[in-house]
Amino acid sequence: MIRRHAARRAGRDELSRAHPDFQQVSPQAGLLDEPALRDLATRDPEAASRLLTAMGRAFDPGLRAAARALACRLRVGAPRSGVPDRPGTRRVVTRQDDTGSDLDLDATLAARGAEPHWRAAHLHTRGWRSTGRACVLLVDASGSVAGDELAVAVLTASALAQRMRPDDELAVVAFWSHAVVLRPLSADPRTDVVVDRLFDLRGGGTTDLDLGLRTAAAQLARSRAATRDVLLLSDGVPTESPDPLPAAAALVRAGARLHVLSLSAEPESEAGCAALAATGGGRVEALRRATDAPAAVRTVLG
Repeated sequence: MIRRHAARRAGRDELSRAHPDFQQVSPQAGLLDEPALRDLATRDPEAASRLLTAMGRAFDPGLRAAARALACRLRVGAPRSGVPDRPGTRRVVTRQDDTGSDLDLDATLAARGAEPHWRAAHLHTRGWRSTGRACVLLVDASGSVAGDELAVAVLTASALAQRMRPDDELAVVAFWSHAVVLRPLSADPRTDVVVDRLFDLRGGGTTDLDLGLRTAAAQLARSRAATRDVLLLSDGVPTESPDPLPAAAALVRAGARLHVLSLSAEPESEAGCAALAATGGGRVEALRRATDAPAAVRTVLG
């Protein structure tokens, strides 16, 4: 499915026409001049991010590999620092399920209340849960989100990976009329596979937000992390989808939050993103430029 949805490759002539600084950054086949790209980033960060993304889709395999390797190790923001907000690695919590090691009698009796009969939903147990964060980056790869927006996705994935602590988990899901798990939920901090697959995606198809949210929820269901978030990168406009708000509300019931990075300034888009974040118990933040991705991630995730 990823292969059928793969991005078109660009030749050197096409890259030269589209990016005035291309010849300075890649003076010959297979070569990426990192100092020249850093100089461009100092002068015009957006042009540098667009060029890096374009080179990551080049016909030239050497240039393509160099651009993708550089994208994996970009420094996109300072890591979290200061007093740890999650001391230790695990803590005991009460859960509304039977997976804990001990019965939480008080919580179970409170859940039953005055009901005459016991139900499975009344059962609460206590067990160990990681104090880390599980986050699913949910990338809208539909026809309404294409081109430069996928450069935003690459930098957002890098920003999330660089924020990871040892107990944190990250998954990446792309969706359009289908949903593809580009990276299953994992504590592995490497971004190379995710970056490769994000570079290879191109916009196309319709936007099934409901499917994307349900796929993200399935990834989070595998985690015992104390904090669980979905970070949706989208214009917030479903073009062929059931109402996505029930799926957003289901995330809250499962103990997760839905944050939205809004890619469009259109009123319909802003309203859709705001409604999703409000229903999902999270925050919404405008993200119009790739270089703003690290700051936007910090704003919504803290």
